[in-house]
Formats: sequence, structure tokens, C-alpha cells
Amino acid sequence: MTQIKTLSRLALLLTTASTLFVASCSKNKDVDAITLRDQTLSVTIPDGTSQSITGPGVTSGTISRSGSVYTVTNFKQAYSTGPGQPADGNLYWRFTVNEAGTPANFNIKFTGIATGDITSNDSIRFINKAFASVVYADWATASNPASSPAGSNVIGMDQVTGTGIPPAVAAYANGAGWYIYNWSGGHTVTPVSGRVLLWKSGTTIYKFDIQSIYLNGVTGGSFPYYNFRYEELIP
Repeated sequence: MTQIKTLSRLALLLTTASTLFVASCSKNKDVDAITLRDQTLSVTIPDGTSQSITGPGVTSGTISRSGSVYTVTNFKQAYSTGPGQPADGNLYWRFTVNEAGTPANFNIKFTGIATGDITSNDSIRFINKAFASVVYADWATASNPASSPAGSNVIGMDQVTGTGIPPAVAAYANGAGWYIYNWSGGHTVTPVSGRVLLWKSGTTIYKFDIQSIYLNGVTGGSFPYYNFRYEELIP
């Protein structure tokens, strides 16, 4: 499918009531149906090393460690297609075991068309602060997810830029997201600078930020290949 044809389909889909939030003009991405097995063992990454992610349904990705900070590069799981173009799907991650998750066992889920929404069964918040300076106590003053057509407890689109933006797309830009959708700039996604997300379960808190959803971090390239870093916060 050519880029132009894809954009035409996107414009049509995004202006209908049944359309979800964001699309990209890149080519169709490989999406394979797979049964994901559960993951129960923690993965240990020695400091200063990197290794392949081999968890449930994983088709791509490495994880590295520098001190207490873990960096995930080109993470992708196989998923089943849903409505929309590009197809929607879900990717799952578990901070607590440094590994991919499953639909039944995850800390955060990347979901929606182009997997641009981040949600959790636990609590998530965000804060505008440099990653290295975010500490445990910041949870108390961090912002909760805002209302979005994508649902509750979702952090997704912050802004949409460009001209001729359909109202159905603009509705998702709630000023409380992690990314900017460049409607007129190649239909690309770029992270909001200086915005850090927080995940909390009980007294356990992790901070994380998304660096790119594109393969090798090349904006406008193949997606979704998540690139992010995270660190457990100690009280």
C-alpha cells in the first residue's frame, strides 16, 4: 500500500465515530496472531550489560542496565489486528521483572491504534521534570491522567499539530499526554520533552519515559518498536 493511499484511509477512518485516536502514514506493519504465555521469573541483567528480550510473544527488543536504570530498545510483541489503519494492538511490559508481560500479567500496556496509549490496571501519573531528578516523593504532586476518548487511566496524546486536523483526532489531545502527534509533519509521533511517567502498585513506584515508538529511534520509520527507560524509585 502506498503512503498516499494509507493517508487517505486514515483521514476517512479518523473522521468517523468508530475511529480511535491516532494513525501514521507509514506502511503496513507486520502483525501476527500469537498466544502469549505467562511470565513468572524475574530477568536479571548485570550492570553494564545488554541482552535480548525473550519473553512472551516478543519479536524484537533488547534491554540494558546502567546502575539502577534499565533501557529497552526496539521492543515489540506479536499481536492480533483490530480495526483501523495501521492496525491496533497491545504490547505489555513488567517493570518488576524486567520482562515483557501478557494480557493477564502486566504493569503497563501500550494500546490503541499504533499502540500510542499507555494504561495500567494500577495507578499511573506524569510529571514535568528531568528524568534523573524524579524521586519517590514526586508521586504526591504528579498529575493524574486527564479525560480522554481513549478511556480512563490513559496517558496518550498531549498535542496535535498541523492544519486540517479532524475534530475526532483533536479530541484526544488533552494536554496531559506523553506525545505530540504531528498531523501535517508526516503523521509522526514525538515525545513531550521533559515529561516523565510514573507507575505505582502498593508502595512500589517506577519512573519511565518513552523515547521513541520507531525502529532504532528513527522518527517516521517502522513502528511500533518501543524505546524507553525506567528505574525503581526508593523511598
